Amino acid sequence: MKEKMEPDKVLRFAIVAVILLFLIGALIIGTRMMNPRVDATEGVKKLTELEDANVQKIDAKIQELEQTEADEAAAWKAKSAKEKMDGCIVLGDSTALGFRQNDILSKSQVKSKDGATVSDAEGSGLNELLTAVTEAETAPQKLILCIGRGDVAVSGETVDAFAANYKSFVEQVKAALPDTKVYVCSIPAYLSLTSTGDATGSADSDTDSDSDAKDTTNNSDFKSSTDSKSSTDSKSNSDSDTSSDDSSSSKMSTALDVTSYNEALKALCKEEKVKYVDTTDLTDASYYGEDGSTMTKAYYEACINKILEAAFRNYVIQ
Repeated sequence: MKEKMEPDKVLRFAIVAVILLFLIGALIIGTRMMNPRVDATEGVKKLTELEDANVQKIDAKIQELEQTEADEAAAWKAKSAKEKMDGCIVLGDSTALGFRQNDILSKSQVKSKDGATVSDAEGSGLNELLTAVTEAETAPQKLILCIGRGDVAVSGETVDAFAANYKSFVEQVKAALPDTKVYVCSIPAYLSLTSTGDATGSADSDTDSDSDAKDTTNNSDFKSSTDSKSSTDSKSNSDSDTSSDDSSSSKMSTALDVTSYNEALKALCKEEKVKYVDTTDLTDASYYGEDGSTMTKAYYEACINKILEAAFRNYVIQ
C-alpha cells in the first residue's frame, strides 16, 4: 500500500509543478502582450534626421541674420555724417557751430549761436534756439547739446551754479520735446587761452552768411587780435629773456581746467537719465588751432564719431 501511494504523490507534485509553470508562463506572456516592446530604431532614425534638418535651418537662419547685420553695418559705414545724423540736431554755442563751419553737418542739423549760455538762456539766445527746434514741423529724433564753454570761460560760473543752470535747461528741453532723446556733450578742453575778448576763439554766429562755411581755425578777427597781442607782448618783453618767460607762463596760466564742470555734467546726465557724450580725450594739439582754444576740423571729425557711437550703438562706427 505504501509502495503504491509513493508514485501517486510524485505524480501529483509533478502535475502541480507543471500547472504552476504554465501559470507563470501565461502571466509573463500576458504581461508582454499587454506591454509590447516597440522597436524604436526607426523612430530614433527619423528623430535624428529631423534634428539634423532643424540644425541646418537654424544655422542657415543665423548666417542670414549675420549677413544682414554685416550689410547694414557696411551701408551705415559708407554714409556721411550728415546722412547718419538725419533726423538729429546739434544745439548749442560756437562749439556746435563748428560742425557746420567745417562741413561735418548741414545747416538744418545745427542750431547754434556764438555766446549762448545756460547761465543766461534767455538773454544769450539759447531759449530762442530751442524754440526754433520745438516749432519745427517735425521734432528731432535726437537732440545733442553742445554748450557750456561760454559759461566756463566768459560767464565764469561756479561748478554748482553751472550744473544748476544746465539742469534747468535740460528739463526745459525734455518738457518741450518729450519724444526726443537728449544727449549732452562734454565741454571741450582749453589747451591755452590767449584771447580775453573771445574765450572760444570764434567770432562767428549762426547766420545765413556765406562766411559760416569757413573753417573755425581761419578766424581772421581772432587771428588779428592774437597777432596784435603777440606783437605787443614781443615788444614789451624784448628787454630780457626772463621777462619773456614770465609772460609766457602768465599766458598759459589763463588756460581753463574744465574737468570739474564735465564731472558735474556727467552726474547731471545720470540724474536726468540722458546720455553723456564724453569727448574729454580729444585734447591732442592737432585738434586745436594755434590759439589753444579753437578746435580744428580734425576735432569735429573725431567728435562726431563719438556722438554717433553714443547715439547709434547698434551700428559699427569705426
